[in-house]
Amino acid sequence: MRRLPAALLVAVAAITAPAVAGIHAEAYGVTAAGQPVEKVMLENERGMRLAYIDYGATLVAAEVADRHGKRTNVILSLPDLAAFERTRGRYGAVIGRYAGRIANARYTLDGKTVQLVPNSKGMALHGDPQPYDKRVWRRQDFADKESIGSIYRLHSPDGDQNLPGAMDITVTYRLLRKRDEFRIEYQATTTAPTVLNLTNHVYLNLAGAAANTLAGHRFQIDADRYLETDALRIPTGALLDVAGTPFDFRQAASVSARLPSVPGGYDHTLVLAKPIGAYARVATITAAGRRLVVSTSEPSVQLYTVNGFDGTETGSEGVSYQRHGAFAFETQHLPDSPNHASFPSTALYPGQVFRSQTSFRFGDD
Repeated sequence: MRRLPAALLVAVAAITAPAVAGIHAEAYGVTAAGQPVEKVMLENERGMRLAYIDYGATLVAAEVADRHGKRTNVILSLPDLAAFERTRGRYGAVIGRYAGRIANARYTLDGKTVQLVPNSKGMALHGDPQPYDKRVWRRQDFADKESIGSIYRLHSPDGDQNLPGAMDITVTYRLLRKRDEFRIEYQATTTAPTVLNLTNHVYLNLAGAAANTLAGHRFQIDADRYLETDALRIPTGALLDVAGTPFDFRQAASVSARLPSVPGGYDHTLVLAKPIGAYARVATITAAGRRLVVSTSEPSVQLYTVNGFDGTETGSEGVSYQRHGAFAFETQHLPDSPNHASFPSTALYPGQVFRSQTSFRFGDD
């Protein structure tokens, strides 16, 4: 009998192998550059669903229950791959190599100055003009005793975004089987001294992605300082006490009620009141009978109330997304850290492994 080549046997096995319970992948489209993209949908034993696509390793849906058991998607997303390629909104995507602003698009590490690519305002921001959210990531799905999910991998060559060091990055999306909780786990290595700051830019509305208002949302955030910035939101280096300011969420408060006292809306770094590197619960957000508890190993969070939304983008629910209609809760290191020795370091050296984790746990309020 004629034997099939080994590579073909592997391909046949991959096609005919039974699907892992709770994990479903399907074609999502092809990029303008001809790269195929898949969408993965996870469902745990409680009925929570989480979905993401290979383009930008982008989260596109999370269906979670309210106090009455009604499940609604709380993640804002766009209707198709072409819309994700067009947008500058970074919906639900991984941001890197350096999330946040770097002043004058340069920094100095160990006496060596690195010049990045400045935007129109003279700063480096979110890895532009070739950010990680505009790339197709390699994916490997998995299932273990406690969870199901996918591991995304990206190789970032030496000089990528003008940053030194070839870098290998993994981002794991993990949905717990028995809890309405998903986790984002980051890991990275480098071949040369460099800086790194990864986050996810997911937009949330606990009343539902189509709600278009933050009315009813209450935030409790364990942050006792916030980062002072200039008119371009570049850090001055000062960390200010939140007491008596609209940035004091140590007791639960309405974010929408405070918006009039925050010119332009929230786009601010809150410094978390926990030891640097410690993984801890840092925030509880409630609305519409749902509760979200966020835990992280990161030292700060960027609270953003989608101030740039203006109704010109239509979401996957068929509604036009409006200003202050959602929020982002970006756990990360502080912006411009490479230029501030007093900030927690974002330097990464050969032989070191960067690790970070953030979890989003949902429940009824």
